[in-house]
Amino acid sequence: MEDEYLSLGIGKLESEWCRNVIGPQDHSVLFQSDDQADIPYYFDGDNDTIMSKSGPGYSKSLGEVRERLKLLGYSYNKLPTMLHEHIRSFVHEQADFKGFSPKKFIELLNAVIIKDIELVEHEGDASYGEFFSRRILTLPQFEPIKTYLDTIPRAGHYILEQIDPYIILSALAENPENRKLSLEWRKKGKLSGLDKYQTYLIVTEGHTDGEVLKKTLQILRPEIADFFDFIDMRDNYPFGGVGSMIKFFQGLTKIGTDRKMVFIFDNDTEGHFNFDRLKDIPQPANMQKFILPDLNEFQNFKTTGVLGVAEENVNGRAVAIEMYLDHKFKLTHIPVVEWGALHTSTQTLQGALKKKTKYYDKFMTLEEKDYDKYDFNKLHKLLDRFIENIIS
Repeated sequence: MEDEYLSLGIGKLESEWCRNVIGPQDHSVLFQSDDQADIPYYFDGDNDTIMSKSGPGYSKSLGEVRERLKLLGYSYNKLPTMLHEHIRSFVHEQADFKGFSPKKFIELLNAVIIKDIELVEHEGDASYGEFFSRRILTLPQFEPIKTYLDTIPRAGHYILEQIDPYIILSALAENPENRKLSLEWRKKGKLSGLDKYQTYLIVTEGHTDGEVLKKTLQILRPEIADFFDFIDMRDNYPFGGVGSMIKFFQGLTKIGTDRKMVFIFDNDTEGHFNFDRLKDIPQPANMQKFILPDLNEFQNFKTTGVLGVAEENVNGRAVAIEMYLDHKFKLTHIPVVEWGALHTSTQTLQGALKKKTKYYDKFMTLEEKDYDKYDFNKLHKLLDRFIENIIS
């Protein structure tokens, strides 16, 4: 009978990774339904040979998996702490790891270039952990700590062999040399998907913010778009507007919630005022605030108001979601911010982009055939800052 093994594999590691060890785990969180593909299944043949056959599974580039891992809490800067906590959980073996540096270990693991690993013919008798010791810890990249590793008793090696595979994947994925390789999951059937506690509920002032962000994710970052759900306060709260966001935020900090939530504020006078109102309110780690970012593109922006026409820095005073859209796509007029009245509490001018509905409509009706004509530069910067904020 064929003995299948290696349910999760990457590059040359795939035929040595494990046998029915990672297999029982559910790795749906790393993949999406459109990652379905025919991939090789490996099994033991005669005379200790490795045979393969094609079968259904899921395949995604390690670079895209890296982005999903970050949203699951495995960002690179957190890996040393996670490894440290893993080692601490083995209370009776702490003496074996005196002088061990989780940070150095992660850095060495990150230096591994998967395609350079020598592919041996057969490791079928090795569990994932044994393979890790045989084929990873003996790589030249680990030479700086080889003497130290040689002094660790067998029990200590067992602890290293039990490291969360996602920590290892994240460290490997941080190396640009590895990101184009495919992570393959030999999974038959549908994905179970993310549960609601692994996704982020994004709360915005109005429907345009959420709709623009949702479409932007689908176009620019489809590999992580399923991590985000959206709710706007105007459609889902009886009082509507930014004031309702304040009340909603304050209420949730008191009653609590298990959902990961991000409250997004405009980068204008009113948005900063309300953002600042929440600074002194204690909040749980699963609730975050984000204000749309300053961009250099907004430092010399055409404005109009009671003092006439000028070019001004509108960051912090007039930046809403429409400012990040392409203002030239199928339009000929020059974008202008119009100043309104002084904000009563801050005595600072509040501005807004004129004809913002036109920019919004052009974006929301944008078709794939026109993606190469649309300037996504500001939206790229917005998403980069947003993702950086929520994973930090």
